[in-house]
Amino acid sequence: MMGEMIDLATSTTVDHCHPDPRQLRRGGGGGGISIRIADHQFEPLIILAFRAISEHIGRSSKAFHRERIADGRLHLLSILLCGAIHAKGIAATDRSKMHGILLCGVTSDYVIRDDRNSKDPPIDVLRDLPEGLLWIIFSKLPLDAAVRTSALSRQWRYLWTDCPKLSFDGDALCGDHKNKYRKRVHTLMFLRIVNRVLAQFRGKLVEELVVKIEFNWMLVEHLDNWIRSAVSSRINALVFDLAPKERHHVGRVDRYRFPFELLDKDSICHLQIIHLSFVDLQPPMHFSGFPILRKLDLNLVNVNEKDITHMLSNCCNLEWLSIVRCHLNGELKVSGPLPHLLYLKIASCNFTSVEFHAVNLATFEYRGLAVPIDLSKSLELKCANIWYFGHNLEHTITVLEKVLMNVRHLILNAGCKPSEIPCLMHYPWEFSRMTYLQLRLVYAKEFDSLSLISFLRSAPFIEKLELHFCNTAYVRVVQEPEPIRKLPERLFNNMRSLHITGFEACKGEVEFLLHMVKNAPALEVLNIDHSYQYLLEGFKKDTKLVVDLVHTTTRRHLEGKISPKCTLILL
Repeated sequence: MMGEMIDLATSTTVDHCHPDPRQLRRGGGGGGISIRIADHQFEPLIILAFRAISEHIGRSSKAFHRERIADGRLHLLSILLCGAIHAKGIAATDRSKMHGILLCGVTSDYVIRDDRNSKDPPIDVLRDLPEGLLWIIFSKLPLDAAVRTSALSRQWRYLWTDCPKLSFDGDALCGDHKNKYRKRVHTLMFLRIVNRVLAQFRGKLVEELVVKIEFNWMLVEHLDNWIRSAVSSRINALVFDLAPKERHHVGRVDRYRFPFELLDKDSICHLQIIHLSFVDLQPPMHFSGFPILRKLDLNLVNVNEKDITHMLSNCCNLEWLSIVRCHLNGELKVSGPLPHLLYLKIASCNFTSVEFHAVNLATFEYRGLAVPIDLSKSLELKCANIWYFGHNLEHTITVLEKVLMNVRHLILNAGCKPSEIPCLMHYPWEFSRMTYLQLRLVYAKEFDSLSLISFLRSAPFIEKLELHFCNTAYVRVVQEPEPIRKLPERLFNNMRSLHITGFEACKGEVEFLLHMVKNAPALEVLNIDHSYQYLLEGFKKDTKLVVDLVHTTTRRHLEGKISPKCTLILL
């Protein structure tokens, strides 16, 4: 019975992580019926179903009797519920699934007996649930779902105040604002809600506090009070997302000054996750960092070079670091070792150079100007995704020397200028760890693609190569009488796959293709696509260029040169 009911519950629930506002699908073994129920109408239906079952248990002509539950059976119920919560596909935000599982767990633990003369009183299904199990379920729900679920029973009315994770989103709670008057009303309503909720949590455990609202000066005093309250609760995760709407931050100099003076030594030693957006960060002179901080996310934060480098150097347990749109106009040189750092992201910051001592760094993402980056100590670097602006490929490779020397999988976005790279330029480095390379190249004039061989020869152990061309200028397809240049042989014995998009069969591209096919004896898949994988915003490819002409030209030049073991795909 338990198994059947759980199957029914999971087939009739809706995914609240990615809800469809138009319909709720109900699956089954039959024909699959589609009914239209809005998200906000679904939870009341669950509540009504819960109460109806409870009433039916008490008043039905057939008496529902509780079997005596051995300890093992009770433990089984707990395991089934907790296991379902943690199962793949059921996240903490899947509120209707949580309610369905809870409903099934309660009702399936009761059996029907055809004993009309029973003198045993009816059992209150909701009151009979173990408190420890209820706390586990409520702790997995977001705050708004926990509050709604509390309406299922009078005994559950204040259970939502045991939810250790609090999240307040201004737009979700109060709606969007279109003018200054509405903005003020929006802020006052938000303050009232947050203050009333936090008052219910006074003296209770709070693990996480998330506040998301556009910053204005009305919030300052309340934000300080909320941090004070969080500090007293020994909070583990603090998120203050105060950034304005997209692009509305341009020209704004006001920021919320983070109150370091409210943090005592004990609270600093509890913080593990910090996300700050649109904040002024000015740590005191002798601030020694956050000793157990694992995740730090800074966005649109004002902080000077000295403060951030000193603070990061003293966060020795940091595992995840993201710095986005934070302008220092100086170096980001973190000399202190960060042995636990696994993920590093830097985007749209005007640093003049970047250096980290992170021996176990696994993933690095960078987007911005081409500045020197030193990750030479990161011997475990697996993936790097780098997007450089305003420089040619030659300069890009030069300043990335101390990243490319260790990386295994590289995604590189760069601009290309004609006649910048000699056809056989020698790079003094060898990127011997690199096995996967994806190049996204943007150029405004015809680019000598054969010059890419110089870079590839520095990475002789590549197994998979992807090239994505985006040319914004007219390109002429190579003609039959034109001579084809040939470079000295240098084998790529490990290469198994070559994928090229934006291929237009111009002279340089054809020469590059022929060289790679000849020097990759183990090549198994050759995929050539005329369409662009990554288009520039506002740019449309010339549709007059006939795809058939590109394919015909490609086949003509590859005839007799490609191995019979290699699969050729033309798109």
